[in-house]
Amino acid sequence: MDVFLSAPGFEEALIRELGGAARVACRGVVIAEGPSRDLARTDPVFARQVLPGAEALEAPSIARMAHAAVDWVLPRVEAGEGPWRFETLLPDEPEDPHLPGELSRRAALAHGAFLAALKARRRRTWRRLDTAGAPGTPRVQALWVSRGRCYLSHARPALLDGGSWWPSPFPAGRPEVAEDRAAPSRAYRKLVEALAWLGRAPLPGERCVDLGAAPGGWTHVALRLGARVVAVDRAALAPALDGHPRLTQLRGDGFRYTPEDPPVDWLLSDLIAYPARGLALLARWAGARWFRRTVFHLKFKGRADYSTAAEAIRVLREAGYPLARAKHLYHDRNEVTVLGAESRGP
Repeated sequence: MDVFLSAPGFEEALIRELGGAARVACRGVVIAEGPSRDLARTDPVFARQVLPGAEALEAPSIARMAHAAVDWVLPRVEAGEGPWRFETLLPDEPEDPHLPGELSRRAALAHGAFLAALKARRRRTWRRLDTAGAPGTPRVQALWVSRGRCYLSHARPALLDGGSWWPSPFPAGRPEVAEDRAAPSRAYRKLVEALAWLGRAPLPGERCVDLGAAPGGWTHVALRLGARVVAVDRAALAPALDGHPRLTQLRGDGFRYTPEDPPVDWLLSDLIAYPARGLALLARWAGARWFRRTVFHLKFKGRADYSTAAEAIRVLREAGYPLARAKHLYHDRNEVTVLGAESRGP
């Protein structure tokens, strides 16, 4: 089976993407039975992480679970050479008769017990563990869903078109986002997370256009990274951003804005609009090749039809952007983050 992690409440959207041949195991966890899918061709919008070829493991105690996990892992990792990773995961909101914090502690104890048992039985295999391995490093993932049940998966990530890796290199598909108390709004978290998925962030001196910028969370991130920003919004940005030497504020409609001397290095958009209107804006910019990279939000009302996300990927690819993905990220609400780039590198 393949096990997918999603945000709680978006499981049905993920099941529709998978063609209906899947079921909800618990909040935020969807299982697709049968042979493992081709990772390079299965990158659902509403899956932040996948555990390919997973198997369920059950045991009444941490010690027995750890030894059972070692029995499962050894023949798989010893069949290969080089480093490998081991990650212990939890859903966003574990369904457990006990507090999620207790399940988290139990999973952490099991993680340590697994490493100790592995070291005792196969020291050479234990030495090959690489906690900060490259994104393509073979990975064992252990997803805990209750006190006595976890799913184990061993897979080598696939390199998608444009240079993205799947499974995600971030445990549970959740990049770390540092607290930034200087940001004008918490929206900065969405952009920081999206840039981690994109594998590239604005560099000093690069030109960014931020549509729907107010109060300035995304503009703040780009300025902090050293970029030059044109922030477009009918509303004013937060006073803390006033007078910044690399910021140009334009009061107006982001849908009508046309960039000067395109292409800009970055199109950032958190505009509030119906999905079709947002898609039309993205198509306008992509078709004219007015940007090199983009982080673009599509906003939704209701949870019945997210087909615009797939259309956004198609629009980017047809316009010549090989890196084109759409993901419902950890900090997203009822919106989808569209990622596009001419290339993954500089």
